[in-house]
Amino acid sequence: TGKYTGSLSTSNPRVLRIAPEQLLATESYEFQCFVALTSNPDNNNTASVVVDVAQQPITAQIGGGKERASGTDQALVLDASVSVDPDDMSDKWSYEWSCVDKTDGTTCTDTTGGDLEIQPNNTNVVARVPAGMLYEGTYEFSVFVKKGADRNDTASTTVVITAGAPPVVSIGTLSEDKYNPIADSYVQLVGSATSSGPIVSTEWTQVATSTTGAFVLGSDARLTGVVQVAALTAGVTYTFKLTATDVFGESGYSTVEVVVNEAPSSGSLAIVPSNGYVFDTDFTFLSSNWVDEDLPLSYKFVYTVGYEGSWTPVADAQASASYDALLPQGLVEDNYTLTGMTVVYDYYDSYSSATDTTRVLPVKYSTAQLANISAALTTEALELGDPEASMQIMGATHKSLSGGSSDERRKLMSSSEEAALRTTLLATLKETYTVSDVTEANVDSMMSTLDGIVNAPNDLTTATAIDSLLFAKKLLRVSVDSEIGISTTGTGYVGTALSYLLLSSMFNASDVTSATPVSAANVTDTLRFLSMAQLYGAYAGIEYTVSSAMIHSASAREEAQYLGGDSRGMPGSNVKVSFPSNFSNAAKLPVSGNTYVDMRVVTLDTDVYTAYASYRNSGNTVASNMYGSSTYNTDLNSAVTQVEVMDEDGNVFDVGGLDPAEPIYVTMQATEPIDTNFSGWKMEKICYTDGQVLEIDCPLGKQTYTCDSSLGGVDGTYFLDFTCPGVVPTCMWWSEDEGEWANEGCSVVNYTSTNVTCGCTHLTDFVLGKNVSTASFDISFTSAPTSLPTPVPTSLPTTSLPTPAPTSQPSSTPTPGPS
Repeated sequence: TGKYTGSLSTSNPRVLRIAPEQLLATESYEFQCFVALTSNPDNNNTASVVVDVAQQPITAQIGGGKERASGTDQALVLDASVSVDPDDMSDKWSYEWSCVDKTDGTTCTDTTGGDLEIQPNNTNVVARVPAGMLYEGTYEFSVFVKKGADRNDTASTTVVITAGAPPVVSIGTLSEDKYNPIADSYVQLVGSATSSGPIVSTEWTQVATSTTGAFVLGSDARLTGVVQVAALTAGVTYTFKLTATDVFGESGYSTVEVVVNEAPSSGSLAIVPSNGYVFDTDFTFLSSNWVDEDLPLSYKFVYTVGYEGSWTPVADAQASASYDALLPQGLVEDNYTLTGMTVVYDYYDSYSSATDTTRVLPVKYSTAQLANISAALTTEALELGDPEASMQIMGATHKSLSGGSSDERRKLMSSSEEAALRTTLLATLKETYTVSDVTEANVDSMMSTLDGIVNAPNDLTTATAIDSLLFAKKLLRVSVDSEIGISTTGTGYVGTALSYLLLSSMFNASDVTSATPVSAANVTDTLRFLSMAQLYGAYAGIEYTVSSAMIHSASAREEAQYLGGDSRGMPGSNVKVSFPSNFSNAAKLPVSGNTYVDMRVVTLDTDVYTAYASYRNSGNTVASNMYGSSTYNTDLNSAVTQVEVMDEDGNVFDVGGLDPAEPIYVTMQATEPIDTNFSGWKMEKICYTDGQVLEIDCPLGKQTYTCDSSLGGVDGTYFLDFTCPGVVPTCMWWSEDEGEWANEGCSVVNYTSTNVTCGCTHLTDFVLGKNVSTASFDISFTSAPTSLPTPVPTSLPTTSLPTPAPTSQPSSTPTPGPS
């Protein structure tokens, strides 16, 4: 009831999530929940809750920065329109401006000696002081902002007046009151600068402090700087200064303050009981005694098998400090220990954590028994509308499938019963998804479950592998569409799950079907959605990576104008992509220079059977399996490297036709060492007679050469410097039109025994190939003596005769002596 206009439908029937700005301040709402048994709808009941929505404080703000420079010859304009009412109430704003001379603390006076008049009046949202009305000095301007009867706030800014007209520098207001010093936390400082002449340089610096690595590389020299909050100290307020210098050598500046949040502290976690059995014991996570000034707190509970590793959420973050969960069995080498963690968040999402351990012992089930108990428990959980419990049961099931030792997790021999159970688990996961809210924690849980389902590739049918890939793609797409991004934990699960799927029969050369090219395209789409999820909300200069057994990825966001000359490396390999200095213009990107564009560089490891010893099987490669039959399959010698440039919505730019003199450089790492011992290719022989056949023992096999006496000296004899054929690298790319690896538009620039740099005029999927160079030779011989002697000597010396007199007369007076 009330003025609620939001949706009452939800994926999870037990939870109604109300989006921000759906409830109006000062209003009262009554929500009612109707609960019935699905097996007996007549058995039902209702419960109600009343929600009274209070008003939030307003925040007064003055645009431009905390402190700024202005000149005696410039009008001063101060704008309070950036003040914020989070409730967006219709009450009228009012403003009252004042000024204090910071030299003596008195009310500001103008150059006529009277009180400074702020125009047009002190109740206006914009304050103006005409040029020439303030002497050089330091002044503090304040605004008292009021809205409605009870809400008000004050903001102030310092203005330093200098002679003349320096550049006018302004910094935009920040989007948050506090920032968290955690990984992947950034603050964007948006500056502007104007002057009567061109601005020739800008620089961001810290005031009173100096923190190494505070700015994302390169952004401190741009108008828009990006600060890595993880480099800052919790509880400290930092001042950042933007200085701009114009062509006349005049400089102006502005500053902004960044408040670094402190995380909750002093708390602990207890898990009870201290030991139990998988499927039989409910474990309680109890988080207590946490302290923080920014309430309310919320709690998320996660676990890992053993003492360290990837964390799996047991449920989404919640207001309750305790939670009951079913946990999977531990590993025998860890004495069946699981480590649980509570992650405690404050109002601004700064967090701390605490851990505790418990032991979860196995219960011996056959595969059939495990399938039955899993099906019964997940069915019950889904009937109760409890997707978290369903995922906990699936987690316990797939970890029981993997056995009690980490060595048993990747089995070589397949089992039809286990394959059927993994297919059932995937179906249950898909059903669980339909009743789950799309949140970061739920995505983490579902990706963790998917990882567990596919972690034995030989126990997956081709259909289940294909379906698993499609589910990963769907889940990532929904994460992007829901604007929640993806956590580092979820990213890790995506990498490992896709690595397992690359080993499955979906990409097995002995079972290639017409669906293989489609699945290859789905891998590309899935990785593209992963990049988009990682980069959600990112600023220019930010990069995220993935490093798993089979997949390495780097995703970065940049302004289009700064792509030229940019280089991106790859975690876990020597792969590197470098763009030419004129890339944005040469590639004809259909965006303006300050538009964000995303770069995606991915390697799919070729020699898959070096990843896990139990999967060794010579001859099969991801490149050949994913891309189908190819003339060059046996000659491929690197991971497949995908390179894309796209907009924030994932629309890939068609980059091609670049100048071969200014290509994109792609450095790839060779799977097998490349022979660079060129001296071993050189052979020396002598031709004595015409038609003589020389046999040359080259590294790749015998070569023959037929002598031709017409090439020799007087007697037809000559020396032969023979260069044998050798294996050399080639740069190749996948042609969708031809369904084949091609090399036009990509050439080898240089190479070592391990790395090859290719110069390419377009972007696509790249791989290194092998080729055999053509044999070549040079000849030489000793010339016969000539019939005439060398020329006779000249009659005179070749140098000029001496001059008859000195070159100059001596001076008549001595040169001056030393002073």
